[in-house]
Amino acid sequence: MQKAIYKSKHAFNGSPAQSQLSFVAGATIVAEMGQSGAWWWGRCNGVDGWFPPAYVTLIQQQPQPVVVPQPPPAPQRIATPVQQQNVFGQQPRQQQQQQQGGFGMMNSTNAFMPQQQQQQHQPVQQHSMQQQTIQQQSMQPQMMSAMSQQQQKSGFQAGTEDPFAGLESTPSPIESTLGSGGGGGMVQNTTTVQQPPVSGVNQLNNVGVGLGGGMVQQQQQPQPPQQVGGGANLLDVFKGTASSSSTAPTPVVTNQKTVETAPPLPKGSGVPPVATIPSPMRSSSPAPMRSPSPAMNSGATSGKSIPHPAIVSEAAAVEVALESNNSFNDEGNRSRTGTSESIKSLTINRSGTNDSVPMRSRTGTGDSSIKSAASTNNKPPTPRPIKSASSTSSVSSGGLGKSGAKLDSISTTPPTSLAVASVGNARFFNIYEFLAGADKKEPTRKFYPIERVKPFWALMNIDVYVKKYREERRVAGVGSGGGGGLASELVTSHSADGEKGTPAAFTAAPKYEQLAKALSFMCHIVQESERNMYSSGGKSHPLDYLRPNQIGCEAAIKLISMLPHSAGASGKNLDALFLNFINTFVNLVGNLQADQQLVMPGGWQQPDRAHLCLYILRNQGGGRFTFSVVNTGPDGLEYHPSNFDSTTGRQTKQLCLTIWDIPAERVTDSTFWVLLFRMQVYPSKKNVASFLYTKLLPSLNSRPLMSNKESGPAEFYYPPATMEAADQYHELARLALTTIPELGARSAKYSTLLLMNAAVDIAYRGIQDARPSSMDPEDSRILKLTARNLANYASTIDPKIVTDGTLGGALSNTWDLLDRLLQKLSVASSKPLDQHSAHAGRGEDMNSDFAKGLLKNLRAGEGAAAHPFFGRLRRDNYEEVVKALMGDPRPDPILIPAVLTDESMPDVATDYHTAASSLLRICHACSLLLQQRRLVKNAPSFVASAAQYALTVTLPMPHLDTSVCFWRKSPMRRETQTNLLFLIRRMCRIYSAATSSVQQSRGLVGIRTTALACAACVADAIARVKCVDDPSPFSLHYSGLNEGPTRPFGFESGSFETLAKNLPIYDPQLTALRFQCLDYMRGMTIKDDGTWNPTIFNFDSSLTPHGGDLELMNHLSIELALPRPYPVTESSMTTHAARLISGQNGAIIEILPEFEYFRDIVFHFKHSVSGATSTPDKEDGFVWLPTDATLKWTVKPISDENKTLQYHVTAFRGHLQEFVDPSAAVADKNQNAFSSFLSLFSKSKLARNKLSCADPTNIVNSCGAKFIKGKAKPVSVKNEDDILHLTNDELPTFGGVLTPADSERFLQFFTVPYLRIPLILDFFANGDPGRLVALKTKSLQLIVDAAMFEPGMWKPSDFFEQVKEIPIVSEDKLQTMLSTPLGTLFNEIAKSPDVLVTCVIKMLERAVDMDVGKYTEKSSSGPLILYTSRLAVRIEGFLKFALKKCNTPGQPRPRGLEFMENIKVEKAVKDLRRTLDDKVIPMLEYWIDPIRCKSVDMSNLVHAHLIYLFKNYTYEEFDYRSVSVLLSSQVFLSINHRFSSKAYDDLADSSDPSKPPPSIQIAQSEIFDIIQGKRFHILRYIENNPEEGDAAMEAVVRVATGTGTRAEKPDKKSLKQRKWKSIGHPTCYGRFVPDTEDTKLRDGSYRKPKPGENFEKWMLRVTTKEVGIEVNVQISEFTLQNHKMMLLDPSIMKHKDFQHTRKTVLAGASDVACAEVVHTTNRYHWRLVGQRYDVMSWAPDKR
Repeated sequence: MQKAIYKSKHAFNGSPAQSQLSFVAGATIVAEMGQSGAWWWGRCNGVDGWFPPAYVTLIQQQPQPVVVPQPPPAPQRIATPVQQQNVFGQQPRQQQQQQQGGFGMMNSTNAFMPQQQQQQHQPVQQHSMQQQTIQQQSMQPQMMSAMSQQQQKSGFQAGTEDPFAGLESTPSPIESTLGSGGGGGMVQNTTTVQQPPVSGVNQLNNVGVGLGGGMVQQQQQPQPPQQVGGGANLLDVFKGTASSSSTAPTPVVTNQKTVETAPPLPKGSGVPPVATIPSPMRSSSPAPMRSPSPAMNSGATSGKSIPHPAIVSEAAAVEVALESNNSFNDEGNRSRTGTSESIKSLTINRSGTNDSVPMRSRTGTGDSSIKSAASTNNKPPTPRPIKSASSTSSVSSGGLGKSGAKLDSISTTPPTSLAVASVGNARFFNIYEFLAGADKKEPTRKFYPIERVKPFWALMNIDVYVKKYREERRVAGVGSGGGGGLASELVTSHSADGEKGTPAAFTAAPKYEQLAKALSFMCHIVQESERNMYSSGGKSHPLDYLRPNQIGCEAAIKLISMLPHSAGASGKNLDALFLNFINTFVNLVGNLQADQQLVMPGGWQQPDRAHLCLYILRNQGGGRFTFSVVNTGPDGLEYHPSNFDSTTGRQTKQLCLTIWDIPAERVTDSTFWVLLFRMQVYPSKKNVASFLYTKLLPSLNSRPLMSNKESGPAEFYYPPATMEAADQYHELARLALTTIPELGARSAKYSTLLLMNAAVDIAYRGIQDARPSSMDPEDSRILKLTARNLANYASTIDPKIVTDGTLGGALSNTWDLLDRLLQKLSVASSKPLDQHSAHAGRGEDMNSDFAKGLLKNLRAGEGAAAHPFFGRLRRDNYEEVVKALMGDPRPDPILIPAVLTDESMPDVATDYHTAASSLLRICHACSLLLQQRRLVKNAPSFVASAAQYALTVTLPMPHLDTSVCFWRKSPMRRETQTNLLFLIRRMCRIYSAATSSVQQSRGLVGIRTTALACAACVADAIARVKCVDDPSPFSLHYSGLNEGPTRPFGFESGSFETLAKNLPIYDPQLTALRFQCLDYMRGMTIKDDGTWNPTIFNFDSSLTPHGGDLELMNHLSIELALPRPYPVTESSMTTHAARLISGQNGAIIEILPEFEYFRDIVFHFKHSVSGATSTPDKEDGFVWLPTDATLKWTVKPISDENKTLQYHVTAFRGHLQEFVDPSAAVADKNQNAFSSFLSLFSKSKLARNKLSCADPTNIVNSCGAKFIKGKAKPVSVKNEDDILHLTNDELPTFGGVLTPADSERFLQFFTVPYLRIPLILDFFANGDPGRLVALKTKSLQLIVDAAMFEPGMWKPSDFFEQVKEIPIVSEDKLQTMLSTPLGTLFNEIAKSPDVLVTCVIKMLERAVDMDVGKYTEKSSSGPLILYTSRLAVRIEGFLKFALKKCNTPGQPRPRGLEFMENIKVEKAVKDLRRTLDDKVIPMLEYWIDPIRCKSVDMSNLVHAHLIYLFKNYTYEEFDYRSVSVLLSSQVFLSINHRFSSKAYDDLADSSDPSKPPPSIQIAQSEIFDIIQGKRFHILRYIENNPEEGDAAMEAVVRVATGTGTRAEKPDKKSLKQRKWKSIGHPTCYGRFVPDTEDTKLRDGSYRKPKPGENFEKWMLRVTTKEVGIEVNVQISEFTLQNHKMMLLDPSIMKHKDFQHTRKTVLAGASDVACAEVVHTTNRYHWRLVGQRYDVMSWAPDKR
């Protein structure tokens, strides 16, 4: 690669152990070009090693030998003029400017050359020391022309509309050196330079600044050249003179190259404001020279002194005015003092631009503009001497302004001690130019009109009164940067993320952008104040002493763009950029001069949020620094000192906390800055305020944080009132500009007054030339509010805080400014046209006083009070107009009541008749609810629970013994058999449709598989019945009772035995039913001798008929005389059976409909276990109907090559009913367990739900940090060795709640499924309390629930294997030996209930002890208490069920509970219930007391858990508390909670593992199963205990309406308690009304038709209109005044017009309860419950 020579800008001491170079400043380094990264490889002083590229600058591409000075070779031209490099030798007494290198900066030039052209051939003058050869490279005219054109397109003249364009984006870190032509030349101290004369105009007036590429060009004419002596110092080089000689140089004729220059600036452009660098200079001409003034000589000791390095660092912003006899015209070209010729000193650009900004009048008609003095007379501004702060204000002898008020109490004596250095001071080091590059000028912004921008409103404290403009960016103004910048960069990045269509991750970019905007506005005020000073010919302005602070704020804006994450870097690139940033920043800190301060962005960033503040570092001098944290909260303010306002009593905060007396070595060490800025660059949860305030800040001066409170001045402010105000950062930016952490410095409050004065003065100048009545009314209102607040603020300034005697002058200026402003507003404000001003439009009145805006009195002419057009605005018939607009009332919906729990039907069927009748009634009620899904909230949930209850409770389970089997012990008729199978299939359809429409969860899948397994077993028993009247041929052949050589058939459990063991079941009855179904299925498929019966309908293993299917179809074909294929082959018989079973050949289904019913029932069961998605993806809230669940059967060939037919089953609008990989569903000894895991893990969410959450392989691959990112390959975890080999990234810590050591131990428990329950409970109940707190997280709750309630492997009753070897080598055999008949939890209860119950009670009690009096999601106590309560209730349910089964007289104990100790279990049940009743239930009811709890979402959560706590109550245990809690909580949930259909318990779906489960933290199915299971007993209890039932109903009313608590006792003075009774009709059972309603409702006589009433009106009346107040226990509804309470429609909640009310009145609630008032054709009308608000939604106007 090509070598290049680099020159070191700074000294660097590297580590030899790490092969790092060491060199001094100015050393030469040779390295290859094009290297990347934070470290480069090169050679220095004969040593190879690494060095940081930010410390060097490129000086030549090809290495050049060092030669004796001689004439240079021929010139060399390169293609890119912007990368010219020159090699410079070092001379005595010469100080070359250092280039600012580092992160994100273009290397600046060594000096700014005033010459127009550089010569290619120049003589070399010899010096006492050897110098290197200098090559001048020519500049291509074409490139310079292009740059000139680019330059002309930027800035105000280009019409840019971005007020923050000055915030530059971070450029790419390309090494370049810029010269006088903008390309890259450096200062030449041995060259001969031509100086062309200037004719016609001032030379300095033709200087253009190129913002894009840093090009500076001058349009000049040739003049005799001037020679620079070799012994000249740098200052003399700038002047073009030699320090050793005062004679004129000898002209040298050289070849000239014509360079295309930039066009002249537009008319009106002025000279930039300049400040004199105070150092003695010699004139380059023999003209007489005056001595510099004392002000200009401050900081200089003698005429021969070498300039301060800070002066040299400003070289890129320098303009040199060479004085000669022919260089200036007669007028304006002499001395800048205007009296005589003076030296043309070295000047520094202070405004950052050469353009003056014309500000037009907002009326659009005036021609007035604000122009600088330089733009009017083409004179450069007069240099300003350094002055004290007292010169910025003066006191009029007449008192306060023009008011004449005396200020006797305010001293007006000018100060004698304090002097604030200005930028003109020679000691000043320009921070901004160090960061941006010496050729980069300060950005100029335009906020016009200023009173229309948010920062102005915030500064004047009027933002709460001002209506915000939508098009803020359009009116905010433009910046001179020509577009781009940080703001546009951040906005572009943000919008790019939004275009991807995926939710973008959190980014702090908008916050940094807003902070940069706020700082930019503050800088703009100082710049405008200074610019106005120049335009008015003044020599000072009130904000002059804040100029250094403004430079510090400009540096803060630049630092924001330089932060590595602002450049969009990540990974290794982020590390490299951060290192470069630190190197640059530490170098910047080391260059801070005394009494100079730097503002920098501060704060900390976490993965999901960020907090920003500002830091101020000030050099106190004497090697001491101060460090201030400016924080407006809310985070971190707890560490700032507080105070109280004596007048208001409100708390105030010291928003600027300063650390005093910091040694210089602390701030020049990079360690502190790495730790400080790392909190912003690398998001982490550990980035918190405590780390900054308790760790970093005290380390600066080795003192406690609060010890700094009395070390210096402190000011207290009110923190921002709202988060929105704090996030605007306007207060933050104001404090950063006005704060001077120095003893004796001006108060920030007083500086704020001067800042406000300057801002209002800018606003006044904007309207100064406005015509009468031309201003916008909103602008007038804003300015009047501004004047009022400015006057109020000025009146609050305490004279004691202004010690320099300038307060009187400032208040006088404020008075005069307000006087001028209000006088102008009285004339320029527009006045509304009314009857009093209507006459002004006539021609003869155009010259009246009123037409001119002068209103002397309120007298009006004759007839002025007439209102001829007022009638058009009258609305005397307002109500009629509204009624006409809203249209006709919509017809009231007819809600047909659905009876899910029938009074006349028993809870469990007692015979075939009650079984069929119960099924029919429940099917009818479910169909009604689903058809009225838009009228009945949560209809699918009620239907799913009712259907499940019917299949698992109402229908008794079959038994293998026919003598005791409910379905086979009694004779059955053929129509009963067919009807029962038909109703069971119908119920399966209803259940499938309903469960597909509710919230999906692993628990629901486990319940659904068990319920459909029960349906399949019941259908199998019914299908085997040999009917007494007309036996079905299918039943005879299926049961093996047919005559002839036949055998019985059955169907396999299949994946129900394998995959379903991984699904948690929280109900003990369903757990027992699962194993009962497995016993039944196995008993029907195995013979007494151990051989197997043929099986049919094995859809989960193959969709092609085989085995038993072929045999059964062959028998039925023979029996029914159906044609069979010939010749008989396996392929032909398969095709024949497929067509018969599918119904494509409908011969069997037509004759034997029970065969079709049984086939569909088995298919529903098989698909519920191992099926893929049963429904297509639909939007949340979509409800499927039973007709959608109808299975449609066809057959299709397997493939084009294989013509064998297979079933093709569709449902739910044509969705194919597929099954998962059979290898994962069927237990195959030859199948690798990890392969089965992968076959499901890599599939959809539904397929992953089939995996066990207690499997260590699934836990690691789902929760490990390495696997969450999605890049790692899944790993297999079988035993402890596999766990010990996991890395820390692979170990799941669940969001950091478990340590890696605890995580390893926790995972090891899952490798022993038989023992995992006591090990896991002991792990959380004992030991470190942090483990128990970890159970608040969603992932850990899912895993622990899976370990406890997943049934595990099933041990059949005919299990006969014995242990013949120890240890058992075969893992499959070992797991089979450890299987259980009733599940692992029942096995633990039977074998060791002590450890189980003791640990659960201990966990519950320790969690309750953490109660803080309310539920908070951020606190660990709330989620932990709720989870341990759920766990205790579930364990209690299993204990009570086992106890009940073992204590039933005359019944044998279930298999697996033969040796259970009843006494221990009884004691455990009592202990658990005592803890729940005495501690948990009262605590939860305290949480939701309406007086303390205002959150509806939290109330929903607690009410759901109150229902859950009474899950295990039986009818014998019911009392008022249990019944009232169950009723009131379910009604409250029905009104206020919107259940979602989205799954929430996917272990792999853990975006934030440390958060608790969402919503109510309980599966929707569990809540409605409890409601369904308790409804029959609640209705029975209310009927048998009417008084307690009445009290429970009153509690429902109080809770539903928010007028009281459930346990609240009625006042004795109030009316007596109402009597509640169910409406007297069978279809209205469970609908309770009070005795205050019509008595006809209670006896049922209301149903008699009225005269002239049709059926529709009659049905509407008897179902809806007759009822006023009603509590419907069937569907948990509360109706008040004929209007049901419901949740407001989601479309209204999300509507933009409702957002303000939602955020303010409803406190951002996700849902709100309402009741319908009246709905019409064009309008919907709701009334919000308890909010005193009505919501009306109007349809679009179609008139």
